[in-house]
Amino acid sequence: MRFKVTFVASALFLCFATLFASVPTVLPAGIERLPNGNTLICDAGAMGQPTARVIEVDSNEHLVWAYVRSDIQWAHTARRLANGNTLVTATDSNRVFEVTPRGDVVWEMRSGLNYPNEAYRLANGNTLITQKNSDRVTEVNTDRNIVWSYTCLAGPHNGTRLANGNTTICDSDLDRVIEVDSSGTIVWQYATGLDWARCVQRLPNGNTLITDSQHNRVIEVDSAGNIKWTLSSGLSMPYQATRLDNGNTVVSTGKRVIEVDSARTIVWQYPPSASAVAVETLWVTNPTSGCSLYVHIHRPASAGPDNKVPAVVLIPRESNAGTQMDQNGLADRVASDGFAALHFDAEGRGLSSGTEDYNGYFHQDGLQACVLELATRQYVDTAKIGIYARGYGVVMAAGMIDRHPQPRIKFLMDLEGPSDRYGTNSDSGGHVPVPVDSESFWAEREAGRFMKSVPAAYLRIQTETDYTGRIPDNHHAIALIDSATSTVYGGSGISVWTRVNDSVMNPEDNTYMLADPPQWIAEKEERNLVCRELLYLHELAGRDFESAVRTSLLPAPRTSGLSLDLSPNPFRHQARVEFLAPVSGWMQLKTFSTDGRLVASQAQTATLGQRMSFRLDGTKLANGIYLVQLVTSAGVYAQKTAVLK
Repeated sequence: MRFKVTFVASALFLCFATLFASVPTVLPAGIERLPNGNTLICDAGAMGQPTARVIEVDSNEHLVWAYVRSDIQWAHTARRLANGNTLVTATDSNRVFEVTPRGDVVWEMRSGLNYPNEAYRLANGNTLITQKNSDRVTEVNTDRNIVWSYTCLAGPHNGTRLANGNTTICDSDLDRVIEVDSSGTIVWQYATGLDWARCVQRLPNGNTLITDSQHNRVIEVDSAGNIKWTLSSGLSMPYQATRLDNGNTVVSTGKRVIEVDSARTIVWQYPPSASAVAVETLWVTNPTSGCSLYVHIHRPASAGPDNKVPAVVLIPRESNAGTQMDQNGLADRVASDGFAALHFDAEGRGLSSGTEDYNGYFHQDGLQACVLELATRQYVDTAKIGIYARGYGVVMAAGMIDRHPQPRIKFLMDLEGPSDRYGTNSDSGGHVPVPVDSESFWAEREAGRFMKSVPAAYLRIQTETDYTGRIPDNHHAIALIDSATSTVYGGSGISVWTRVNDSVMNPEDNTYMLADPPQWIAEKEERNLVCRELLYLHELAGRDFESAVRTSLLPAPRTSGLSLDLSPNPFRHQARVEFLAPVSGWMQLKTFSTDGRLVASQAQTATLGQRMSFRLDGTKLANGIYLVQLVTSAGVYAQKTAVLK
C-alpha cells in the first residue's frame, strides 16, 4: 500500500473487531471470476496481523472454499490455476506459493522477493511476479530462476502478460500504465490524470481497463487515450477491476466486491447486502417451565416453500444471551450464506423470563421448543436441522438431543465446549456457582454424560489453546470426541459420524489420547474461524451421513513396505492379523462386506516397528468375501479374506 493512504488503512484496522463476522473482513484486493461462475477473493487483511484469507464464493454469495492458514499476512492476489490449484501472493512474508484445494503447498518462491503484490502463472508454466518494493516485474521458471525482468518502474502493480507476448504494468508511483515488449521497449502508455493506478486489463476490443485508485474510479480508455467508460459512484480505493465476457465489470473496493453492468447498476456484491437477509422475532413458550423465550430467526430473503434451506440453531457460550449472535453479526452471516439461523435467550437471560438454569433440563426443554418452532417454518428443510454451540452451550445442545429424539437433529457442531464440571464450576474459576460434589445438579449439566447417546453427526472445532486458561490441555475436546464416536470405531457413543476440525487435519470417526492428540487449529488463525464455521456448516448440512457409514470398497492401494499376515485365510470362526507397525500411534482395523458395509472395527496404539496382532471374529459373519483394512497415519493397507463355514 502507498504511504499517502495510511489513514485509510488505519481506519479499516480500527474497525476490524466490528467486522469480525463478515467475510471478507478487512480489505478485499485481488479478485477473479472463475469459469464456474464463482468468485475468488483475496482479502488482504490487516498489515502485520494474521487476518488475510483467500475465499471462493458462489453466485448466491455462499462460501464454498477458503484458505485460512496463518502463513499469509497482508496478501494481495490469488489466481486459480488450470490444474485447480491456487497461486497466492503473501505480501508481508515476501512469498508466492501454489496451494492445492486441500491446502497443501506444492510450489513456492521465497528468496529474492520484496513486497510481491501480483503473481500470474503463464501458459509456458513460468510465473510472472510484480514486486512493488523492488520496482520490477520478473518472470521466473519452475526452478525459480529469473528468465525475464523489467526494472524501470516505481512502485509497480499488476504486471500482466498479453497474448502478443508484451506485458502491461501499472507503474503506480509514476501515475502511468505502460505496455512493454520482450526487449523492454515501451510500446504504449497512458499517463493522463491517473493517481496510483493499481490494475490494468487489455480488453478484446483493444481498449484498456484501468483502476485509478486515488481518484476512486475505474476507466476504460482506447488506444489513443480517450476515456470511453467510467465507473466512480460508490467506489472507495478500488484495487482491482475485471471486465467479464458478459460486459459486466467486477471491482474490489472498500470492504466489498461488486459487479456492475454497462449502465453501472450493481447486479451482485459480496458480502451480500443487508436486504438479502430477513429477520423474524417471536416468543416461544417453554412447556416445562412456562417461561417465554425471546427468539430471532435470520434467513435468506429468498427462502420459501419452493426454496427450502437448511437450518441451524446458534447457542452462545457460558450464560450469554442469544442476542449476542445479533451483536457479533454471526446470525446474519450464517443466514446470508444460505441457512435459517435461530438464536434465543434461554430462561433468565436477555429478554426471556425465568431464572438461570445453567443449561440444565429446563434450558434443554426450552431449546427443544425453539427447534420445534423452527421446524414449522415452510422455508426450512426439516431433514437438515443442526445445532452450533459455543463453549458451555454444548451441554444444552447435547442434553436436548439425548433427551428429545424429536425433532431429529442432523448435526451438532461444537466450539471448545467443556465435557465435565471441572473447570466449569465457580470453585475452579468457572461461571457455574455450584460445587463439583453436587451430583444431582451436575447430572443434568455435563456434556460427556449426554454425548454417548447423541446419534447426530458431531464436529468439534478446537484451537491449540481452549477458550479459557482453565482448560490448558484440550482434554475436553478429546473426551467429547471419544464419547460421541461410535463404538464401531473404538469410541463410546452412537454418532453416525465424528471429526475434529478439517478432514485435512484429522480423519473422520477417530478417537484420541492426550499423548496422541488430533491436530488443532493454530491459535493465530482463530480470527479466521468464521470461514471454517461456514464451510463446516455447508459440509454438515450437505453430507449424507446415513450412507456415509457404508464406507467405499475402493481404498487406497496397498502400500508397499508393509505385509498384513492374515491366517488362516479363508477362515471359519477366528483369524489373526499380524504386522509390524509402520508408524507410532493408533492402528485401526476395519472389516467391510462386499456391499461396503462396515461390519467390525477395533483399534490399538503402537510404537514404530512393534509387532501387532488383531483377532477377527467370524462367528457373527455370514459366508462370503470381506475386505480387511488397516488404517494408520502412514496410509491404508488392505487384504481380502473369506468366511467359509
